[in-house]
Amino acid sequence: MCAAVSVKSDSSPTILVDECLHLSFLDLDLEPSFHASLLGGLLYALQNVPHSVPATIVCPATYLGSVFVTNRSTYENNALDPNFPIIKSIIAHLQERSARTRFKVAKFTGLHDANSSDYLSISLDTQPDLMFSSPGILLSVGSQRLFTKMIVTMKRHSSRKSTISNLDRTRHCVNDEFNFYPSDTMIWRSLRSTDINRLTRNFLWKCMHETFHVGTFWDNVPNLRHLAYCQACAVPDTMEHIALECNAPGQKIIWSLCEKIWNLRYPLWPELHWGLILGCGLPRFRTNRGNRLRAKERFFTILVSASIHLIWKLRNERVLEGKNLTDAEIENRWFSMINSALKRDQTLTNKARFGSLAKTKQIVLETWSGVLQNEHALPDDWTQSKGVLVGIWPTTRRTGVG
Repeated sequence: MCAAVSVKSDSSPTILVDECLHLSFLDLDLEPSFHASLLGGLLYALQNVPHSVPATIVCPATYLGSVFVTNRSTYENNALDPNFPIIKSIIAHLQERSARTRFKVAKFTGLHDANSSDYLSISLDTQPDLMFSSPGILLSVGSQRLFTKMIVTMKRHSSRKSTISNLDRTRHCVNDEFNFYPSDTMIWRSLRSTDINRLTRNFLWKCMHETFHVGTFWDNVPNLRHLAYCQACAVPDTMEHIALECNAPGQKIIWSLCEKIWNLRYPLWPELHWGLILGCGLPRFRTNRGNRLRAKERFFTILVSASIHLIWKLRNERVLEGKNLTDAEIENRWFSMINSALKRDQTLTNKARFGSLAKTKQIVLETWSGVLQNEHALPDDWTQSKGVLVGIWPTTRRTGVG
């Protein structure tokens, strides 16, 4: 990360530090950010300014003043802040100084050309002097929730190769379709989106980690190696094959229904890949002016997440229970699923029940607008109306007597 540092003496116009830096940290692995660069630049300045010389720290934002002056106690005891080690080290350096240190907010005019290659590469040591630092946080300002999170973050979990691979696939598929690279944090948060049903969120999380007993899982199980192959296609029975490639009744019908209901309102159904399915909570549809279409994004997330979960359920019924559903039965299952998603959205608009967690009626109305049955006969606000259904019907119907 980069930082521009300029520190002047209070007693004279002498510039004590004037550098444009490429910063790295010896014992930390931080994601580059504006706040981290500010803290790194300040730490470098304090390490190079004599303790007995008064100094003024000039910053283009109020962040440093908030951290070390107005809200120091909060930041000093927030161990979950990714910049916490740097903050503790800076506080130790400030306490070690015998002269006055002032923080000033001013417009940044630039010490160097932003595109200049004249940078000083610095590796900062964030280990504070124990004489002037207080390790950890105060028990009086903590809570059970905070301490639990701290313990969890301290545990080191080994990364699964399959998880890393799926995260990369998701990242690149989302970029190919929506032209942006989501971080790992964004991907994990998308799997917890409240636009997705709770059971479906659990399913997608397991898909990302490849915890299901399919494909190569059975290669090392005696007498059950045949389960590693799809009964209908005689190829390895992977999650990607189940979702997009299998010839058994299910996935082709469901994705065609998704495209059909999507085309009632939007002209182009995205080409699905396994990475895009895993990243179904990360769509970025925009207008010609670049504004995001939130309702379109929600509809895509709901449609894809619910459909892939249904495909998995139908596959298990076919393989494990021996149920061979007809095309009409599969279509009816999908219609029941999508109408349940619609009903769930209606329920989530109840502010009396869900309070601040309730969905706004406006976003729900916009999400389902254009895909409802007899929509012209519905009231303007149908979120509390009964019998609201999607506006397409199965292509095949059950026939019989009665």
